[in-house]
Amino acid sequence: MTHGLQFLAAYTFSKSIDDAGDSLGAAIGGGFGIPILGQLVYNDQNNVAGQRGVSDFDRTHRLVISGTWNAPGPEHATSAVVQKLGNGWSISGIVTLQSGLPFSILDSAAGTLFGPATIYTTADLAPGATLGDAGRSGSVSSRVNEFFNPKAFIPAPFVPDGGLIDGKYPVSGGGTIFGNLGRNILRGPDQRVGDIAVIKTTPLTERVDLIFRWEVFNVLNRPNFANPSNDVSTPSTFGVISALTVNPRIIQYALKLEF
Repeated sequence: MTHGLQFLAAYTFSKSIDDAGDSLGAAIGGGFGIPILGQLVYNDQNNVAGQRGVSDFDRTHRLVISGTWNAPGPEHATSAVVQKLGNGWSISGIVTLQSGLPFSILDSAAGTLFGPATIYTTADLAPGATLGDAGRSGSVSSRVNEFFNPKAFIPAPFVPDGGLIDGKYPVSGGGTIFGNLGRNILRGPDQRVGDIAVIKTTPLTERVDLIFRWEVFNVLNRPNFANPSNDVSTPSTFGVISALTVNPRIIQYALKLEF
C-alpha cells in the first residue's frame, strides 16, 4: 500500500479439456440458460474420443484487476464537523476481462435412428466448409443476429428407408444419424465488466461506525452477451444472441451501522 492506494492483479491462462459436458460447471462459470443436468454425453456414448473437447466452463484468458484508495482527510482542519465529513472516504473498484465460453453446434433432430432425439447431438459441417468459415468479423453488437456464419453448418445426415448406416447396417423407416461435429468447437462473446464503490465510514462512538456505500455495477453499462442459439434445427434463431450474461448498469446505495 502506498499513500492509501493498493492494487491487486491476477491473470490466468488456461485450457481445460474433458470428455463429457458439464452443465453445472458451465453454469457456475457464467453460462447463461444452461439446464443443470450434471454430466452430458454427446452423440455416440460409446465413442469416448468423440466426446473430447474443451470444458463447458473453459475460459482461455481471465484478467482481474482490483484496487482501493483510502482518500486522505483534512488533517489540518480545526472544525469537528469538517473532520467528520472529510475523513473516512475510500474508493474501490474491480475490472474483470475474460474470454467467452465455448459452445457446440447442435442438431436436436439428429440421432433418431439410435433412439429418441435429444438436444445433445451435433450437426454437420456444410460440404466444403471448414470451422474457419464459421467465423465472422466485427463487434459482437453488430453480430447479435448472426454471431457466426450459419451457412457453415447443416443438419445431421438423413438415411432413408432401405439405406445403410456406415455402408453395412440397413435402415427401416428412415431417420437421422449423428453429425460429424465435436463438442465445444466455437467460442462465445467475451466479458468485460467494471464495478466501483465509494464508501464513507463515520465513527459515532468507539464501537459504532456509520457506513455509507454508493456502488455502481457494470459502470460503463457495456452489454456482455451470452452465447448464441446453437441448434441448426431451429433456423429462425440459429446463430442469434438473445440474452446478456451481465445486467445493465445498476446503482445502489446502502447505509448501515456497524458495531
